Amino acid sequence: MDHPTYSDSVKVNLIHVFACLLLFASNTFGQEPRSVPMKPTVGQTGYFLFPIMPGGDNSLSGAMGDLRSNHFHAGLDIRTGGREGLDVHAAADGYISRVAVFTGGYGNVVFIKHPNGLTTVYGHLKTINDSLGRYLKMAQYQQQTFEIDLKPAPGQFPVEKGEIIAQSGNTGGSGGPHLHFEIRDANNNLINPLLFDFSELTDDVPPYFERIALRPLSVGSRVNGEYNRITYTPVRRPDGRYGVAQPITASGLLGLELLAYDKANGSPYRNGLSCVEIRLDGRETFAYNMDAFPNEQTRFINVHMNYEVEQLTGQRYHRGYIANGDSLNLYKTDRYRGHLPLFDGQPHEVTVTLFDTYQNKAELVFTVLPESPIAPPTLLTGNAFGPPASTVTYDGSILRLAVRNLPPGPAPMATLYAGTTRTEQPANYVRNNQALYLINLSSVMPDSVRVGSGILLTNLKKRVLPGRADVYSDGDVKLEFSPQTLFDTLHLAVRKLPGDGGILEVNQNTIPLNDFLTITVRPQQSTIGSLLATDSTGRVVPERTQMYLVSGGNRKLLGGTWKNGRISFRTRELGRFQLLTDVTPPKVQVVTKNGNMIAARISDELSGISTFRAFVNGSWVLMQYDYKRALIWSDKLNPDEPFQGDVRLEVTDRAGNVATLNTTIP
Repeated sequence: MDHPTYSDSVKVNLIHVFACLLLFASNTFGQEPRSVPMKPTVGQTGYFLFPIMPGGDNSLSGAMGDLRSNHFHAGLDIRTGGREGLDVHAAADGYISRVAVFTGGYGNVVFIKHPNGLTTVYGHLKTINDSLGRYLKMAQYQQQTFEIDLKPAPGQFPVEKGEIIAQSGNTGGSGGPHLHFEIRDANNNLINPLLFDFSELTDDVPPYFERIALRPLSVGSRVNGEYNRITYTPVRRPDGRYGVAQPITASGLLGLELLAYDKANGSPYRNGLSCVEIRLDGRETFAYNMDAFPNEQTRFINVHMNYEVEQLTGQRYHRGYIANGDSLNLYKTDRYRGHLPLFDGQPHEVTVTLFDTYQNKAELVFTVLPESPIAPPTLLTGNAFGPPASTVTYDGSILRLAVRNLPPGPAPMATLYAGTTRTEQPANYVRNNQALYLINLSSVMPDSVRVGSGILLTNLKKRVLPGRADVYSDGDVKLEFSPQTLFDTLHLAVRKLPGDGGILEVNQNTIPLNDFLTITVRPQQSTIGSLLATDSTGRVVPERTQMYLVSGGNRKLLGGTWKNGRISFRTRELGRFQLLTDVTPPKVQVVTKNGNMIAARISDELSGISTFRAFVNGSWVLMQYDYKRALIWSDKLNPDEPFQGDVRLEVTDRAGNVATLNTTIP
C-alpha cells in the first residue's frame, strides 16, 4: 500500500520546527545522527476528522508530550465542557482493532486502524456504541470480568469517517471529563495529532518560562560560588523576550533545566513543550523535539526530566542536556551532550527558544559571568557547640557532605574509609560556616567518613552498572538487578532502620529505575512474630503480610511471596520498604437496589481493592467500577429483565481479605 505524503497545509504547520527537524535529519554537530521514529505521512488535507464536535470550536486540556508521572502524555486531551456524553466520531475510515476496559489508565478505550497504516485511539469513554458495545459486554459476561482487552478480527467492526463510535466520559485515570485522542504509526510510535492540521483548534499564544535552573555537573563546577542547583525566575521584557534579573556566575560543566509550558486559545491549562533549542554564544548545543516518540520508551521521561526535583517538589523540569542513561530519540546535541562547558573564565550568552506546534515562540536570553578567580574560603570562624553534625545528599556520582559544629580554623581533612583503604580529602570550600566536601563516588566509594570527631556511615555497598545483571547479598537482604533495571550507574546504599518496624532502605526515592528490581528479605524473628496474621483456627497466614513502599509518607503495596521465612518482591522504585499486615476486609455499602439497578460503595484501608463480584440468584452480574468515586454499579446483559431475589456482593482486597454482603430485592 502506498503511503500518502505531507499536504501543503501540514507542511506549513511543520515550518516552525524546521530547525529542530533538520537537526534530526543531518549530522549538524559532527556526530552520527540518531535513529528517530518515522514522522507522520499525513495524506491530503482533512484526512482525519476531529473526533469531538467536528467543525466547531474546540480546546485542549493536555497536549502531546506533557510531562506526567512516569510517562509522556501520548496525545491530546480534548475538552468536553466539564460534562460527559458528547458524541465521539471516528477520525477516518477503518476498522476496530482493539477495544478494552481498564480500571485506571485509558478506562474504556477504542482503537481504530486506518488504511494509511495509522491507528487512532479514543480513551476515557463513557459508553461504546451499538454492535461493538454489545460485543464488549457479551465478552465481559462470558469471562465474568470487568477489566477486559479484546482484539476483534480485521474488518469485524468496520467504521466510516465521522461515524459515532462512543460517548465521551471520565473513566479510568481521567482527572475530569474529556476525550483522550492519540495517533500511532504501525510501529506503535506516538505522533503529535496537532501536525494533522485540525481547523477546530486555534493557537496564537506563545509558550512561556516559569523557572530555569543551573546545576553543576562535575566536582569542580560552581554556580554562584557553590556546588548547588540554583533556580531563577525569568522576567518578560518590553520587547517580548525573557531575561534574568539576578546576576549569574558559573564555571565548569553545567546543566540547564527548564520549567516551561505552552498555552493555547480558550484553555486555562498548561501544556507541554513541542520544541526547545538552546544556544551558547550563538552556537546550538541542544535541541529537543516532541513530534513523535516510541511508546515503549515513555518511562524514559524519568531521565528526560529532573526526577529528584519532581519527587521532592512535584515540579517537572525539562533537562536541556542529555542525562546518563537517556536513550530517547528526541534530541540532537554537540559533543558535550548539551552540557554547557564554561571553562575559559569569560562571560557567555545563553539563548533558549521554545516553540509550539503553531509557530508561536518564546525566547530567553541571559549572560553567565565567570566565577571570581579568588580561591573559595576554607577557614571556619564560628564556635563549635556539641559534636560535628553532617548533612548528606547524593547528586549522581557525587556525595555532598556538609559538616557544621567544627572548631574555628582551617577546615579539617575528611578521612574516607573503604574497607581497609583510607583516603584523605580536603574540604572543597566553606560556606555559612559549614565545611563542604564533594566526594566523587566514581573514584572512591567509602563505607564511612570521619571529619573531626564525627563519623558518618554511608551504607554504600557496591557500584552497580546499567546494562548487565548483578546481585548484592548480605545474608538477610538480596537484591537482583536485571540488565534493564537501571538507567545509570547506581552507588548502592542499603540499611535496615532500627526498631521492630522492619524497614529496609535502599538508596532514596529520588533515583529512578527503568525496570524492576527484585528484593528478598529475611525479617528479624521479632518482626515476623509481631506482624504475621493468623486465621480463626490459629494458622499463620503469611500472605496477609506483604511489602509496602513507604517513602514520602505514602503506603504503596508491592506484594511479595513468602518462602522459608523470607519474602521476595519486585519494585520499580527505590526508597523505604516495610512489612505491613492487612487483616481488615474491604468495606461494602449498598446505595441502590431495585429492579433496575444495584450500586454500592467499596473501599479498603490498606492494600486496596483487587476484585469485586455481584450475583443475583446465583447468576453473575457485570458491575461497572469508578475507583475515583469508590462506586460499583450494575450493567445488565438484558436491560428488560428486572432484578429480583437474592443479591450477593463479594469484594476482595489485594491481601486476600474478603467482604461479603447479602441482601434481597423483593
